[in-house]
Amino acid sequence: MKKYLFLSLSLILALSGCKEAPDFGDSVFITGTLGLNTIRFAIDGTSSMGITVSSSAKATEPVQIEIAPAPELLDAYNKNMERNYQLPASDAYSVGGTTVTISPGKSVSSALELTADGNKLKDGVSYCLPVTIKSVNGGLGILQSSCTAYIMFTKVITSKVVQMRGGASFEIPTFAGKNATESPIYAMNQMTLECKVRPSNLSSQIAESLINPIMGSHESLLLRFGDGSNIPSNKLNFAKVSIGTNYHPDNKPHYESTFEETFENDNWYHVAVVYDGSTVRFYLNGNLEIEKSTTGGQINLAMSYGGHGWDDTFAIGRSYGNHWTFKGCLSEVRLWNVARSQSQLEEGMCYVDPTTEGLLAYWRFNGQLQDDGSVLDETGHGHNAHPKGNIYWLENQKCPF
Repeated sequence: MKKYLFLSLSLILALSGCKEAPDFGDSVFITGTLGLNTIRFAIDGTSSMGITVSSSAKATEPVQIEIAPAPELLDAYNKNMERNYQLPASDAYSVGGTTVTISPGKSVSSALELTADGNKLKDGVSYCLPVTIKSVNGGLGILQSSCTAYIMFTKVITSKVVQMRGGASFEIPTFAGKNATESPIYAMNQMTLECKVRPSNLSSQIAESLINPIMGSHESLLLRFGDGSNIPSNKLNFAKVSIGTNYHPDNKPHYESTFEETFENDNWYHVAVVYDGSTVRFYLNGNLEIEKSTTGGQINLAMSYGGHGWDDTFAIGRSYGNHWTFKGCLSEVRLWNVARSQSQLEEGMCYVDPTTEGLLAYWRFNGQLQDDGSVLDETGHGHNAHPKGNIYWLENQKCPF
């Protein structure tokens, strides 16, 4: 037992960098780090936040605490948490001082202002700035597990998003190939499918007319709201999820799943389904909601059927031919031929580097169209999305939402 206690304490000290020994008496700690030592800082243009220190007991005299950035702690944090955060450049942020004070009769200090310039941060890069308690006077100790806050810089991205009002969809001709077996999405041993979605026309009713398809391949893997028979249109359904070695979706095991979450009209969500060759996982806003073991095999997004032909491949905004079409907004739609981790999903909701390994197709849907009216596949693989029907653009949408 003593060995495990020692190891845990050593890890805390290594990550915290705090100088004073653990103290089980009254102590100070960075506010907001008792449960989790990460603090989100959304940066929209030039933004500021206040960092305070709390005490486990009200101060009886003025308590001065020195706090400061501790960039030297980030490497150990990344290693232990299996992350890849980067430090913001020194000219991308400023700290208004080094000392805060807890006044007599209070248990929370004055605030230290941290200011960041979003124009000096890159889109899609996950930044982290460790800030730690250096010293304290006034007879209080330092709570080791909460003496360092890892400030997660999140640059707010503002852009247009595509709006679909029914009757419209996007086709990806290069996914069809000369025949389905030549498609790059015919037999995927691993896969990640993700997007940001802001649905409309949802209700608690169950009706075929209310099926709201986001994307996928009908009868193989389709993300949709409602199923017309058992699931209301305000529930997100991952239809069929056929995984196996047979080419026909009906001859594969099915892992269909539906989120318990009740979705609201005109709210943004990030949704993802990940298959790693043995397990299929379903995520909502970066949180793992459902996990199912499979018997292995491939996912085939290149073929479908149901009265409209086997060549009805993956599409965005429609299913069962054009029988059902999407109503709502979409952004940051991506298809990968690798299984993305939960941390990668969390960190990449608003943007990813188009050259990232395993990214097969990436449609930002930010209003930038090619000469032929298609939406560019940012990866350079040429899988542009071609609109069918009338599409619209909604401006000034922010991510994170």
